[in-house]
Parts: sequence; C-alpha cells; structure tokens
Amino acid sequence: MLVSLFLSLLFACQKKEDDMVPGQNYKGTLTLDYSRNFPAFTSTLSLPVEVSAEGQVFVSAPLPCAFTGESDKFIGDERIKIREEGTILIPHITASWNQKGNKQYLEVSLLVSIEGERSVWKWMHHKWQETEYAPFVLQNQSDAPMIFRLDNALLSEAVCINGCNDCWGQNNFRWQLRLHENP
Repeated sequence: MLVSLFLSLLFACQKKEDDMVPGQNYKGTLTLDYSRNFPAFTSTLSLPVEVSAEGQVFVSAPLPCAFTGESDKFIGDERIKIREEGTILIPHITASWNQKGNKQYLEVSLLVSIEGERSVWKWMHHKWQETEYAPFVLQNQSDAPMIFRLDNALLSEAVCINGCNDCWGQNNFRWQLRLHENP
C-alpha cells in the first residue's frame, strides 16, 4: 500500500505545466483604449477572446479602427492646434494559456501599427496657419507578451498599460481583458 501511494505521488509530481489546462471554457473581450493627450482623443478597439477547457486560446483579429482627434492649446506664448487622423491595425496576434503555481494567465503577443497624418497650425495674424503636415507611424508600444491574470479578468478586468511620448504629447495604450465562464 505504501509503495502504491509513493508511485502515485511520483507520477503526480511528474506532471508538467504543459499537461495542465484551465478546466473551463471562457469567453470575453480584449480591448485596447488608445488615447492621446494632445490632441486629446480616445479610440477603442475590441477583439473577441475564447479560452477552451483544454487550454487553447482563440483571439479574433480586428478590422482596422479609425481615429481622429483635434485640439488646441497655448504652448508658451503660442496658440497651437493639432489634428491627427489615422488607423489602428493589428496584423498579427498570438495568445496562449499558461499556469504558474496555482495562478492561470493569458499571454498575448501582437503587432500594433498606428498609421496616420498630423497637421499642426499656429494662430498668427488672427487666423490659423498650417506649419507642419506629415504622415506618422507608431508601432509595437506594448510589452510582449502582455500577461493577464485570469482571476482578475473573471472578477472585473485584467489590465496592461503602456505609453510613450512624442514632441506633442503622450500616447497611452490601455489593454483590458474581461472574461466570463462559457458553459
């Protein structure tokens, strides 16, 4: 009896992380809130997510998402107006379920490309005069992989935040994963 108990414990301890699975089906969304502080705007993009009880993860690629923002403010003694418009593209996504200890995680790697045009005006002689017009590209501003804890995603949301600055303001990327059980 003692030998059989020892053997069952030995086989249980040899179970690899790859052999572990979530045990339940989950469904939800991975949402990106892309925002700028100048020009001030927020654009939101959502991706459907499914996690099978066997540990397979499916994330649907989104369609391109358009954004537009325009605002003006005083910088020093000059009144500046900026307009940005463009598209958020996510051409590649991979996701996997993972377990570390007794905690379950969803790891998401993706390519994000923000492509747009920026126009800048200065208020001079009682009218706006364009001083700059240029296309811009901003790519991969999120850590790879983003790691979302499933417990948090089931309770309310699991969040990964990143940002970067340019000469006019701050770009913010707020990714949130929300899941619910899918019987």
